[in-house]
Amino acid sequence: MMKLGQKLKQKRIQLNKTQAQMATDLHVTRQTISHWENDDTYPSLDMLVMLSDYLDFSLDSALKEEGTDMVNNIIQELKKGKRYQKILKWLGLGIGIFMIFIAILTYGRATQNDMIDRYNPFLEESYGYALLPEAAPTKKVMGTETIIDKNGKKTTHRRQMMLPQPVDAYVVTNIFGTGEWLKFQVGTIPKGYNYAIVLHKGSYVKRAKLITKKQIPAIYQDTIGDKNEYMKYDRKNMGPRNSINPFSNGGV
Repeated sequence: MMKLGQKLKQKRIQLNKTQAQMATDLHVTRQTISHWENDDTYPSLDMLVMLSDYLDFSLDSALKEEGTDMVNNIIQELKKGKRYQKILKWLGLGIGIFMIFIAILTYGRATQNDMIDRYNPFLEESYGYALLPEAAPTKKVMGTETIIDKNGKKTTHRRQMMLPQPVDAYVVTNIFGTGEWLKFQVGTIPKGYNYAIVLHKGSYVKRAKLITKKQIPAIYQDTIGDKNEYMKYDRKNMGPRNSINPFSNGGV
């Protein structure tokens, strides 16, 4: 019974082909042809189909003559191929999820979404200084007030209250006036304390503390603006919220 390597060599010689010519036609190396003919290695199933067409022999009879060794080799190749497909599938899924993650973070930065920026691992926390309005905007809401009389009895009343709302402020993050417009809560603003030191991560404000202008480092004071120069953010006139400092020479 003729081995596969002998059959390949015999058929090649019958076609008057050298190993180099056959390798070129099949897009493999000459050493690969040599290994096949010497039964050092077996062709893959796909290559066996090509060889049966190229050398004009029956693939069915070749498999039967060769026996279990080649069949086992083909089975292993198929298993290996399936394993690679699974790896590629999971790799592709991982890359897809990562790209979606990056797209969400990019969207968060572009739109100044504080919830997305809060969990953005590529952003670092930084401090900045900001000029605030002399009084925080307020909103009328229904609230609950608890009154305790002299006997310790508690009485609860519902009434309208004026609650401070978040303020818009340009937060300067370096001595050159670079920064961005942020919206954050500071509560009631006492007279003379309409400045703030702000700890933020992108557009997410982690903490803001009211201070006076004298408490701002002197090198920052010229870029902050005076207490009566506060400007509320206006998209129409100021552009994106990460636009230039309105109090700098190049500002609005």
